[in-house]
Amino acid sequence: MLSSRGILGTLSDKNGRVDLPNRGYQQDGQPPLYFSNPDLWWAAAYHLPRLGQGGFREALEGVWAAVTGGPSKGVELLKTVVGKPFQLTYAFAERQLLRNRARIFQSENLPPIRRVYMIGDNPESDIRGANSYRSKHGSDWQSILVRTGVYRGGEPSWTPKIIVDDVKAAVDWALASAEKD
Repeated sequence: MLSSRGILGTLSDKNGRVDLPNRGYQQDGQPPLYFSNPDLWWAAAYHLPRLGQGGFREALEGVWAAVTGGPSKGVELLKTVVGKPFQLTYAFAERQLLRNRARIFQSENLPPIRRVYMIGDNPESDIRGANSYRSKHGSDWQSILVRTGVYRGGEPSWTPKIIVDDVKAAVDWALASAEKD
């Protein structure tokens, strides 16, 4: 990130220049920086959630600020973050749903998907993303929060349509809800 043209073992002579955007940092052909998941927390078999890639990003941004002066000096870490809760990720998921449905039914002339149920264990990414997503196809996204991962109880940071114990209960609720329609 400080190199010249992305070559290891070099330092860009543009770093720190006040006459360049971002004070010259990341302005010398360095490779772009991508993060594929913003989740601060993630859960697996371990009994407690652990720091995820979002934790790594936060740490890297702290080190970057310490090295470059950070936002107080007009320098930001230029990056692209994808994954939940970002619109791009949900739009991709919806396109995949539509593509798979067209392939299964062997037809492109199908009515829009009325409702999509997003089951997730992280209010900050899964539920936030489903609640915030605006489908260009008119699908209504419903968020279902499960207690089997990051979320263990209490008031979630983003309010889901329903909170259930596990994925089976989420699927059961979604099927029952769909039958009512």
